[in-house]
Amino acid sequence: MQEIKYISDVVNKLVKKYDTRDPFQLCRELKITIRYKDLDKYMKAYFFYQSRIKSIIINNNVADVLHPLLYAHELGHAILHCELAMMNSFQEIELFDATQPAEYEANLFAAELIIPDEELLELLNDDSKSFFGVASELYVPAELLDFKFRVLKNKGYRIEPPLYSQANFLKNDVNGCFNTYNQYE
Repeated sequence: MQEIKYISDVVNKLVKKYDTRDPFQLCRELKITIRYKDLDKYMKAYFFYQSRIKSIIINNNVADVLHPLLYAHELGHAILHCELAMMNSFQEIELFDATQPAEYEANLFAAELIIPDEELLELLNDDSKSFFGVASELYVPAELLDFKFRVLKNKGYRIEPPLYSQANFLKNDVNGCFNTYNQYE
């Protein structure tokens, strides 16, 4: 399993080199093809590598609001787990098992990419905002914010989330999660 610091360093190098945190733009820069297919309800997205072509497949039944998170998560697989994808069919269906380190690492990658430290720390300093309120303001699932807290904790911040998310949280129905945060504020 790769260390949180390593994953954070990889993300920060990408952001610095391409001057963006936009996962879609990073995929374009890295020549990773994004395709949309009807994957029914069985999976939201997956990454595969075949014939020297890296591809991310997004379920076209998933709400558009989830696309940046899915791009970032699958980009994490493309960057961190390309060797694994070359060795076998690398699909989310197999990796939704929380015991798989690859899912955990892809979530850390996505959280570090999508949520800038400065923006999060500024929001956390506002005492009127709860953990779930911050997630809502950042427009990310609370589970992803939990993974970002793990990254910040690794950087030395004394921070504890009110929940501990499983690596397979994307397997759950998170389509409506952006509309439900306000109930926690």
